[in-house]
Amino acid sequence: IDAVVNLADSGTEISATSSVATGGQLSAQGRIGLQSPYATDLALEVANVKITDSQLFEASTSGTLSLAGAALGNLTLAGRLVLDETEIVVPSTGISGYADIPKIVHLNEPAEVRRTRSFAGLLDSGGAAGAGGGPAVGLDVQIIAENRIFVRGRGLDAELGGQLRLIGTTADIIPQGRFELIRGRLDILGKRLDLQEGSMHLQGNLIPTLRLVASTTIDDAELFVIVEGPADMPEISFVSEPEAPSDEVLGQLLFGREISTISAFQAVQLASAVATLAGRGGIGIVERLRQTTGIDDLNLTTDDEGRTSLRLGKYISDNAYTEVEIGADGQSQINLNLDLTPSSKLRGQVDTDGNTGIGLFFERDY
Repeated sequence: IDAVVNLADSGTEISATSSVATGGQLSAQGRIGLQSPYATDLALEVANVKITDSQLFEASTSGTLSLAGAALGNLTLAGRLVLDETEIVVPSTGISGYADIPKIVHLNEPAEVRRTRSFAGLLDSGGAAGAGGGPAVGLDVQIIAENRIFVRGRGLDAELGGQLRLIGTTADIIPQGRFELIRGRLDILGKRLDLQEGSMHLQGNLIPTLRLVASTTIDDAELFVIVEGPADMPEISFVSEPEAPSDEVLGQLLFGREISTISAFQAVQLASAVATLAGRGGIGIVERLRQTTGIDDLNLTTDDEGRTSLRLGKYISDNAYTEVEIGADGQSQINLNLDLTPSSKLRGQVDTDGNTGIGLFFERDY
């Protein structure tokens, strides 16, 4: 921490900067009164601060915040934060495979044991949330990420974007808004289903909550795969229109036939697909390759004749996304998507035969 504090009769003038252990820098400038109620007016600058949960997400954020009010109980943190590329990992297994420990009554508890439980946050303070930690601070913080929120794992590869607002207090955070699907797919046993619907919002504990829907049509029946719930432990369901049992939907989805008629080898494949969706299949070789190359999207597809196509996608700036598609016949195509405004996009393409195209698109959600 590098700080300069100038003392005066009525208050202090502060100018400080500090590096953050996970990466990035925080700075603060402003004034704090020296008399009750200690009037505070600080401008905070957040520069590429990394926010991470080793098992769930990693993000970098920048922006400006203000901390103003009376330090004895009327402080408000407000401002605007912009998220850079954000990775949310749907873990291959749950964060914890065990149920919560039931309430335990400790009799004649030694001081060392109580201290250990205190360090672990297992003591019941008997008060409201935030008790003992000072007055709760009011919140009015806007979080912006128009794109590059990637959700990956269990066969999912999706990109979302949008805005959130955090209100309430530090003792009771209330998230408003959500991030919407931009593009994505679900990979089940070599079958790629495009995501048709998707969103992510935050609950009070700030764990991302997902709803992603992929669909396809087989023999006049529309089949849906729905991934829904907290990102650390989502539920997978299979439904269809007209309605059918989930096992029949899965059999039709993977093999185009009822599950009772599949072969022994197909049954093994089915078990592998279920294991992947349940979180026991690992990240796979394609995802490892994407992580190694550093691109934002890597998609390998195989048609009914066994021919393979490749698609690579990468953001070249905050609002420009480019894709390269290489077909099994060696033909390739370059696509460019440029976000002009939140509702208008410019799209262009060129292929190896010299064919070009350009279009202006306007989209609005209601």
